[in-house]
Amino acid sequence: MTAGRVGFGVRLPVAGPLAAPGAIAETARTADGLGYDALWVHDYIVWTKELDRTHVSCGSSELIREDQAPLFFESLTTLAFVAGITSRIRLGTAVLCVPYRNPVVTAKQIANLDVLSGGRLILGVGVGARRSTHNQDFEVLGISRADKYARTRDHLRAMRAVWTMEKPSYQGRYVSFPETEIAPKPVQRPHPPIWFGGSGPQTIDLLAEFGVGWLPTWFDPDTYPAKIAEVRAALAARGRGDEPLAVGDEIVVCIAPTDEEARAASRRTVETLSSGFTVRTAEQAEASALIGSPATIARKVTAFAEAGVTHFELKFVYRSVAHLEEQLRLFAREVVSAVA
Repeated sequence: MTAGRVGFGVRLPVAGPLAAPGAIAETARTADGLGYDALWVHDYIVWTKELDRTHVSCGSSELIREDQAPLFFESLTTLAFVAGITSRIRLGTAVLCVPYRNPVVTAKQIANLDVLSGGRLILGVGVGARRSTHNQDFEVLGISRADKYARTRDHLRAMRAVWTMEKPSYQGRYVSFPETEIAPKPVQRPHPPIWFGGSGPQTIDLLAEFGVGWLPTWFDPDTYPAKIAEVRAALAARGRGDEPLAVGDEIVVCIAPTDEEARAASRRTVETLSSGFTVRTAEQAEASALIGSPATIARKVTAFAEAGVTHFELKFVYRSVAHLEEQLRLFAREVVSAVA
């Protein structure tokens, strides 16, 4: 992504009824060919019918059936697949849940993926979803939720040692390993850029130590300036106040020729997300989303950009892969060109 311009990434169809290798490949190639800046995947190990119904980050709520088996493609292996069929577009995790992954194995996988992709990886990381959002990964994997922030910090320090030291070693509270040799090292030095999902104080503190980017969700343009100032203050407290900061937005999108068509196509999904997560009303959700005609969305993108957003991770609402591609083309033609 080029400095000084707004970037646009696309969430791949990795979960739900439309998730399939062909759909992932087709969407990745289309987005790459249209000039989008990044392809993004999210990260769950356990994916239940309840998550399929309430966490609609791919497809739409209308697609969910009671007899539908839940399906979720793992993040890092999916990006390795996508790396092999694309050539230019960046690849991102939104976000990789660090505390329940083995840090040495994960550091190796990330370095390998960065090499295989020619240095295209954006490492979005997080501490894992709350239990109230129906996440079961911690319980199934036997990892405590109570210390997930401390565990994330320890794991990231260990991973950084693997990436940056010729003969890495690490001694920490949750992970320790003796001096050893692990290769390959990442193409991007000292390691792929780390972006943090979430917006709480402990997450911001982690970002201030490790991050160069921030990827929150469900913020409207009026919320960003104060939150960016909070992140900047945390960076300054660690002597990083002058460093560049990528500010992302993991954002729901539905584009159609008219506002009415876009609202109708996305209404049920937006209502599902509003009831299942932290957004209070469908109206608040729409204010934090890009839903409407190309002209309406271009105005919203401009408002977000003026508030400080530099990259949009676009989570389209769609009822088929063909519908997703139709929106990708319309968005690229009418919105990206208008705000470039």
